[in-house]
Amino acid sequence: MIINSLKKILFFNLVFFSLNAFSNEVTQNNPKTKTQVQSFTTDLQTVVKAATKQKSFSVEFTQQTFSLLRNKVSESNGILSIKKPASFRFEVTKPRNELYVSNGKEFWKYVADLKHAQYLKNLSQEFGFVQVLTNLSQLQKYYHVSQWTDEEAKKLNQSANISPVESDTPPEKNNDFILLKLVPKGDKQQKVLYAIIQVKTGFIQELRIVQLNGNRIRLVFLNHSLKLLTDEVFQFTPPQGIVVDKL
Repeated sequence: MIINSLKKILFFNLVFFSLNAFSNEVTQNNPKTKTQVQSFTTDLQTVVKAATKQKSFSVEFTQQTFSLLRNKVSESNGILSIKKPASFRFEVTKPRNELYVSNGKEFWKYVADLKHAQYLKNLSQEFGFVQVLTNLSQLQKYYHVSQWTDEEAKKLNQSANISPVESDTPPEKNNDFILLKLVPKGDKQQKVLYAIIQVKTGFIQELRIVQLNGNRIRLVFLNHSLKLLTDEVFQFTPPQGIVVDKL
């Protein structure tokens, strides 16, 4: 009982200090009024507290991918399952079946149509965004966090008519959601991420990922389902007769 109480105290102390760091970073990087900064920090605190209750969940997603080289947007759909602290299963169901799964220690990619699987000991950089989904209280460890404004869109002189996946312009302000700009620390692939998070529940509604090579990804999540997921969901055994690359 005493040990469990100490664990809870240590956990909430960690969240408290993380939120203080968030507040300081927001104040430095966004010269807003004190009231606006306080409002943003309060919403962020509410989001983090709500998100800590999500031990495991599944959610449907629509993914839009913009290729700078081809100047083309492609779309796919699937289901994402998360189990904290680091397990996930990202399963594309349309237009073809693709599976990306990790138990927190090893990472697999499997494309059934190609009869091919890849095994990595570490998480692929393209799935670094999963850190946003699994532990919001640890965001500052991986990202510089600030409020998402239209500053970047104006700097790039982006047209208002481009598709959302290509745009750095945030949606219209809505008190039900908090808008975050996340600049990775030390990431060699991602330039910036934008997140739209429901304040009351801590659920991420949308995530936009801008890569250093100019490619972009937009993930829209819907039908969140809080449910207990077993460890077996995040295990993968290659079917017989397929090619396996160990990288």
